[in-house]
Amino acid sequence: MNRKEIVSLIVLILVISWGAWRYFNRSYTETKTRFLLDTYVEISASSKNKNVGKDIESVFDYIEKMEAKLDEYDDDSWISKFNKLSKGTMEMDPDAYEILVLADSLYQLTDGKFDVSIKPVFDLWDFGGEQISIEDSTVASPPDSMEIKHQLTKVGFNRLRFNNHQITKTDSLQLSFGAIAKGYILDKAKDYMLSIGLTKGYISCRSSMILFGSSIPQVIMIQHPRKPNEEIASFRMDNLSLGTSGDYQQYFEYQGRMYHHILDSKTGYPVENTYSVTVVHPSAAWADGLSTALFLMEPVKAIELIKTIPQANAVIYYNNNGTTVSLKSKGMQELGLKENL
Repeated sequence: MNRKEIVSLIVLILVISWGAWRYFNRSYTETKTRFLLDTYVEISASSKNKNVGKDIESVFDYIEKMEAKLDEYDDDSWISKFNKLSKGTMEMDPDAYEILVLADSLYQLTDGKFDVSIKPVFDLWDFGGEQISIEDSTVASPPDSMEIKHQLTKVGFNRLRFNNHQITKTDSLQLSFGAIAKGYILDKAKDYMLSIGLTKGYISCRSSMILFGSSIPQVIMIQHPRKPNEEIASFRMDNLSLGTSGDYQQYFEYQGRMYHHILDSKTGYPVENTYSVTVVHPSAAWADGLSTALFLMEPVKAIELIKTIPQANAVIYYNNNGTTVSLKSKGMQELGLKENL
């Protein structure tokens, strides 16, 4: 065999090897959307299984089952059954326990401003699970101030007693997991995806997102809180989660004033001057919960708090004397944050 034939043989072996490697490492990718969690949920996933579309459908089914358990407006859900309990003890649900542990951490970090027992006051405002933007003051108006004051007496996470086996309440305490549940479900759904062989992908919904399995950062856009069709910022992330809380997500207008759904558990009224908070964290539940927790705080204090939480970063947009300004943690700059204020 002469030199030319040897070179040709080597090239042939390399081509065959490359083809074999591509064959045995091939993957299939699909993206699907379904209406869940009061919004449109988009799931994209890659797998060696050509039936990746069926696998994604099973993820949607998984999310739907988790939602049913944690939806306070579903009469058969665990949380609804707890809220209907006048007083006493009931069996703890494992997922509810994990959420309550996180809720307790956020309650402590914010000196009680983040409080999942805000439900009696929240229900007064009648935001429910739907997005509303109402300018007709005859259709929507703020609750009576005395009624808000009365319902605030029913709020107090510190009165709740629970462990991983049971939960006890001695009065009319009620819970809402709305500030955490979406992110928590995304975390669980990601774990489920990995368990069925979906090695790379993302789950995206209205205010939460989780990315996994990719080494290529994705460009993430942050909606402008005052210009619905524009973005106020962008950054890049991979294998992380984000949560955004904004005053533009659920609100109504009454006599020229905007009332949104993020309520201060101390006053019973919407937080003023903060427009939106986006948090990046490895856990979607933490990102979701922290975005609301920081929204409830003064922006400067909120940024100081995020600096103390490992692997967490945030950007806050708020009103400063009529101008939209921002505060962000150092890590957001490292993620390539670009702003369009």
